[in-house]
Amino acid sequence: MQYHTGYKLTNQIDVFVHTQGTERRFEKVYERSIKLYKEFDNVFTIVVKNQDQKKQFVNGTECELQISDKNNDLVTTIVGTVLDDGSSLSTKGQIQFTITESDMLKLDSIFYHGALRFTDTDSTVKILYADTRYDAAISFEVVGSTTPEFNQSQLITSFILLDDEFISTTVDAQPNRNSNSALHTVAYYLTNFNGNIKIYGTMSEGASYGTDSQQTDFYLIDSRTYTDESNIQYVNFTGIHKRIAIVAQSLDSSTILQGLDKILYRS
Repeated sequence: MQYHTGYKLTNQIDVFVHTQGTERRFEKVYERSIKLYKEFDNVFTIVVKNQDQKKQFVNGTECELQISDKNNDLVTTIVGTVLDDGSSLSTKGQIQFTITESDMLKLDSIFYHGALRFTDTDSTVKILYADTRYDAAISFEVVGSTTPEFNQSQLITSFILLDDEFISTTVDAQPNRNSNSALHTVAYYLTNFNGNIKIYGTMSEGASYGTDSQQTDFYLIDSRTYTDESNIQYVNFTGIHKRIAIVAQSLDSSTILQGLDKILYRS
C-alpha cells in the first residue's frame, strides 16, 4: 500500500518593530513570500519581534495589512486580529490575518506586496518591517487552479434555417484545454420533438457550418433521431475538436424548429 504525507501547517512569518535601546544583533537570513490560494480562505499569522529577534507583546494594539500591485495601487486592506493576550508566551507577538475567498476574487495570479500599518498602545502609528534590514514590503504570491474548476456549459439557442435544416452558431470546443480522451457533452432539452439532430466538428479555425462553402471543413460526430421525445437527452463524445455545430431537422415543420427548447454544451 502506498502512503503520502500531508501537512497541516501554520502559515507564520516574523516581522519587526524598531524598539529603543536595543542593538541589532541577529539578522533575519531568509525571507519567504506568503502563498495565497484563490479557492480558499487564507489565514496567516505574523509574529512581531524587535531588531534583537525577541518577541514583543502586542496586546492592545491594532494592525492592518495593505496589499498593493506592482504599480503600487492599493488592491485590498485586511484588518488583523491580535491573538496576544499580554501574558501567554505561546501567543506573544502574534497577529492573525484572514483573506477570505471573496477577497481573493480581487487578486490575479501574480505577485503582490503588502505593508503593515501598526498602531501601538499609545496610538503611535508605526510600520512593521519584513526583515531586519528595514524592508517594509512583504511579498505575496497568489496561486490559482489548485483545485478543479467547474467549466460552465455553453447555451446554444441561435439557429439559422438553410435548406430545411436548422444550423446552430459554431461554438468553441476549447482544443487547447483538451486531450485526445477529452469528454464533450451535449444536452438536448426536448418537448414532443420529432426529428434528427446531428453534431458536426471541425479543426479549421473560424469555420462556420452555416456558410455553404465551409461545410466541407466539418465532419460528422454524432447523429440521433427522436420520435415525440419529451426529455433531456445527453450525447457524449471524445477527442480534440476546434469547433462544433449542431444541425437539427424537424419532421413536423420545415420552417419552425418545434420541440427543441435549448441545447447545452460543455467540453
